Amino acid sequence: MKFSKAPISSKYACFEKGAYLSKSAKNYLNNDFDPAKIKNIAVIRHAALGDQVITRPFLVEARKFFPNAEITLVALSTYQYGMPSDLADRTVVLHGRDRKGQISFSEKMANFKEVGDQDIIFDLAGTNRSYWVNLLNKAKLKVGFPYKGWLRGTLYNAAVWRSDFTPEVEVMLDMLRLLGHNPAHRLDFAYPDHRDLVDNVNPYIVYFNGASQPRKVLNNAQMEDLLKHAIKAYPDHQHVFLEGVKDNEKGDYLSHLLENDNFKIQPSLPLDELLTYCAKAQVVVAPDTGVRNVAISTHTPTVGIFYATVPFRYTPRYEPGHVIVMHADTTIPSTEDILQGVADVLTLKVTRKSLEPSEQ
Repeated sequence: MKFSKAPISSKYACFEKGAYLSKSAKNYLNNDFDPAKIKNIAVIRHAALGDQVITRPFLVEARKFFPNAEITLVALSTYQYGMPSDLADRTVVLHGRDRKGQISFSEKMANFKEVGDQDIIFDLAGTNRSYWVNLLNKAKLKVGFPYKGWLRGTLYNAAVWRSDFTPEVEVMLDMLRLLGHNPAHRLDFAYPDHRDLVDNVNPYIVYFNGASQPRKVLNNAQMEDLLKHAIKAYPDHQHVFLEGVKDNEKGDYLSHLLENDNFKIQPSLPLDELLTYCAKAQVVVAPDTGVRNVAISTHTPTVGIFYATVPFRYTPRYEPGHVIVMHADTTIPSTEDILQGVADVLTLKVTRKSLEPSEQ
C-alpha cells in the first residue's frame, strides 16, 4: 500500500500539518513574498535575562534569511537586562509596569505605534502588549506561537505550535522554518564560545543558586551540602559559588568553606564578564534561571536542577553536554542526584575530547 504525502500548502511554506497559515497569508507567500525584498521586520520579545538570551539565535538567523531588512526589536522597559539590541537595527521599548499610573491610554497607544510600518511581525512574546502591537500594525504577515488556539486566524495569520516539551528557542526558529529558512544546527548566539575559551589548565565548576522566583532554588542547607561534597569529590577542580545581585543570592553563609583551597565565592559580574566567565567554565550548575541560559548561550555544559518548573522548554537538544536533574514526582533532587549530573557531564566532556581528531 502506498501512502501519499499532502503537498506543501504554498511557496515559502515548508510544512504539511505542523503550522498554520490563513488564506491571505498563503496568497501572500505564493504571489508576493521574497525574503530578499523584505524591508522591515519586527521581533517582539518581553522577558527576563534567560528568555532574552535565547532570542539571539532567532535574530542571527532572521538576519541571514532577510539580508536587506531593517530589524526592529520590540522590548519592554521592565526587562532590559540582556536585551539583544546589538543584533537589531533599532529598538523600541514599550512602557512596562514600572510606568503604571504614569502614562495615559493615548500615550500607550502612541508607544505601540512607535514600532512603525512592518512587512512582517514575529511575536516571540504573546503578551497583551504584543497583541496591541499586532492589532495596530498593517504588516502583511503576523507570525506567533500562541497557546490560545483562537488567536490563530484572528490576531496572527501565521503560527507555529508551542509546546512545553520542545525547547522554546527551537519553537521560535520554527517561525523561520515555516517560511523555508534552514537555521544552523549548532545555534549561533553571537556570544563567546566555550569551545574556544574553556580553561582546561585551571578547570573550574560554577554554581549559581538564584532565580526570579524563590521556589526554583535550593535552600541554603542543601546548597552548602552540595558544595561540601563537590569539593571533596572533585579535588582537582575549583568550585565557584557565583553570587547574584539580590541579598538572598549572596554567599556569606558559605564563608567557612573558604578553608578549602579549591573553593571560592565570586561576586556578581556584569553581563559581558559573566559571559566569558561561563564560557571558560567546565560546567555550570544552576536551577531554572537566567545564568543557566547564559551558560547555554556560550555552549558551556550545564547541570539544570528542576523541580518547580518545566525542564524541557529550556534544555537544548542540538548539542550534548546539558543534563537535567529532576524527578517525575517533582521532589527536590538530592545532593547525590546533582553530583551524578556533574559526573555525567564531566564524563561526556572527556569522551568528546577523546574523539576529537589529533592536531598532529
